[in-house]
Amino acid sequence: MNPVFVFDLPSHFGLKAVAFTLHGLANDYYSAELKQHIQQLCQHYDAEQSQMQHQGFLSLRQRINRSAKRFPPSPVALHEQYQRNGKLRPISPLVDLYNHWSLVTGLSIGAHDLLHLHLPVRLGLTRGDESFTGIGSHGATTLPAGEYAYLDAHQQVLCRMDYRQAAFSAVNINTSAALFIVQGHQHTATPHLQEVAEQLKQDIMRLCPAHSLVVGK
Repeated sequence: MNPVFVFDLPSHFGLKAVAFTLHGLANDYYSAELKQHIQQLCQHYDAEQSQMQHQGFLSLRQRINRSAKRFPPSPVALHEQYQRNGKLRPISPLVDLYNHWSLVTGLSIGAHDLLHLHLPVRLGLTRGDESFTGIGSHGATTLPAGEYAYLDAHQQVLCRMDYRQAAFSAVNINTSAALFIVQGHQHTATPHLQEVAEQLKQDIMRLCPAHSLVVGK
């Protein structure tokens, strides 16, 4: 069997990531328990603590000569959205759950529909000929060489840096199985990264199960 995730970056990047897959999910139903848990996550949000994690992502932008303003790391963008609006924009149960985990921890977290990708997924450097269409984009762009990106076994780009996910593999209302990636950087403690991934995994299994497993639905 193919592994779920392959790390293929030079060690000097210092990136760290934990990936896992889950099946039997539902992404079209907000239970009262899920809503309550998201509120609890917000109560544990410490902006100063979260921003300490942001610095590692921002330094990566400098290292590869990319503008942090033009290509903001996802946890930084979520932080800024929360500061502006006092909440995160609701998208779907799965996305809302991992976005709030990203907000609270300052880590980059994403999910990709397993139906639309081919394992294993590799974290590596772009060559300069990869086509990428991000969520919300109106067309494809060719990525420059030297960026770090997540690519599947067919060399489709799933995520550009920790900035934007691809439209084709984005989770949607019909997603029932997904690959989840929790990413840090050289200053992220490995035990912390692993602990966040495990807690997120437990939350997803408990709060976003298939409808047949939801009592009273």
